Amino acid sequence: MAAASERQQQFSAILLLTIKIMRQETKGLIIATTTLVGTIIGVGIFSVPYALSQAGVGIGLAYFVVLGGIQLLQHLFYAEAAIATPEKLRLVGLTEKYLGKRAKHIAAVSAVLGFWGGMLAYMIVGGTFLHTILAPYFGGSVFAYQIGWALVGAGAIYFGLGFISKIDFFATLGLVGAMLLIFALGAPHVQVENLPWFVGKDLFLPYGVILFSLSGLPAITEMEDILEGKHRKYRLAVVLGTLIAVALTATFGYIVWGVTGGGTTQDAVSGLAAVLGTRVTILAAVFGFLAVATSFFATAINLQSTFEYDYKLPHASAWFLTGAVPFVLLIAGIKDFVKIVSFSGAVFGGITAVLVAMLYIAIAKRRAVKVKPLGAPLWLAYVSIAILSVGAVYETLMAARGLV
Repeated sequence: MAAASERQQQFSAILLLTIKIMRQETKGLIIATTTLVGTIIGVGIFSVPYALSQAGVGIGLAYFVVLGGIQLLQHLFYAEAAIATPEKLRLVGLTEKYLGKRAKHIAAVSAVLGFWGGMLAYMIVGGTFLHTILAPYFGGSVFAYQIGWALVGAGAIYFGLGFISKIDFFATLGLVGAMLLIFALGAPHVQVENLPWFVGKDLFLPYGVILFSLSGLPAITEMEDILEGKHRKYRLAVVLGTLIAVALTATFGYIVWGVTGGGTTQDAVSGLAAVLGTRVTILAAVFGFLAVATSFFATAINLQSTFEYDYKLPHASAWFLTGAVPFVLLIAGIKDFVKIVSFSGAVFGGITAVLVAMLYIAIAKRRAVKVKPLGAPLWLAYVSIAILSVGAVYETLMAARGLV
């Protein structure tokens, strides 16, 4: 009897330990997934309804399928590079390791300048949303809120990924909640006649907008840190996070366009306010700020990690360099976030995406992944390089024309 009782106690202890481990792994999967969702759903989502309204429902759906698939591949390719590499490297270090020093310099310019540009845009837009939310109670100028948000956001990233992942998790929950509330308020006002299958005003406009709005690369390496080497759950979190974000972005785009129709605005919010009233403006501003905050944190942490791991800078120096440059640009008066996002996404985003696909090709050919590899055929990487290269060149030419 004593032996049976002892075996029962051992079994119970093992069962409790197994349940505890499963709960920890599930918690890690949820946090990693929400980190990616929060990173993808950022400031770019507000330009999606207008872009769809210029092309039509059919063209928009085609873009979401093709570009959503390409971004999913991008995220999985980048995750494969992280899995293959025992060192804590980011894009710059990974590119040097697998593609050589010449490619490293290209990656450095693309990643660092692209991240700084993204952070500057998030400082500008985040402060604008905060002004909409808080100015009726506390007053103050838009610029004051932009400076305040820039300082608070930069201060938060000093404490690193552990602190940020906790903030990001709850911010993402609030973000999804606010988005679902907008869906609930807007859906009854959707007019089918506002959603023509084909418009044709600007068939290429959704390309850059949707590609930018579905990018979550800054979160991918941080997700591996969160899941601590659990590769199967890591890949699952990448797939879930990407697909959830694609579905939410598409739903947001079509509902807002369906509500506002011909009055769809480039920022989405003012068009909604005209139809649904000022209460939706505040709700959309809350949603907008949470979207910006989650993307800001992921981008800033990734850049800070790049300086720490790829360039071996001390933590304090990496933190200062990460936040100081976009803050100085903000103080200098660079405030046109649409141009910042457009140029940053078109030029640096295109270069980065091509490098990520090349990373995957190099890693697959070397068979560098010691665990079970992803196994995606290389032709998918080559096709994505071709599509992204053509798109990047076209967007760059359009941006150059706009500057002339």
